[in-house]
Amino acid sequence: MKRQTLILLAAALLCAACGTKVVNPVSGETERSVMDEKSEVAEGKKAHEEVMKECGSALANPKLQAYVNDIGQRLAKQSHRANLTWTFTVLDSPDVNAFALPGGYVYVTRGLLALANDSAELSAVIAHEMAHVTTKHGVARQKR
Repeated sequence: MKRQTLILLAAALLCAACGTKVVNPVSGETERSVMDEKSEVAEGKKAHEEVMKECGSALANPKLQAYVNDIGQRLAKQSHRANLTWTFTVLDSPDVNAFALPGGYVYVTRGLLALANDSAELSAVIAHEMAHVTTKHGVARQKR
């Protein structure tokens, strides 16, 4: 019994020592993270390259790409992580989808754009995806 308690205590201390303490930019609370911002951006960039391979290319419509990027960049300036270099991409897919990757990569599909009634609806979708990045959901998922 005593040995099991020591093993559990050692495991708890080891887990507590994992990662570094960072301040969550949204909650302001100190958390442990297995990934600093530089690593998060690098992981996001690597995953972005994979997304572009898997999902095909960005939609070949420079005006639409610029429209989505403009909305995203205006939101990014107001976000809790305005320091990131945000990338907004319209994927050439009929699926209705949007998602984000760590480090500031946000995607919407042309299928989603077809359903958005106006820029306010699109802004809400983009802001939702940005919230996953600002609250570091992808980083937390890797920690688990």
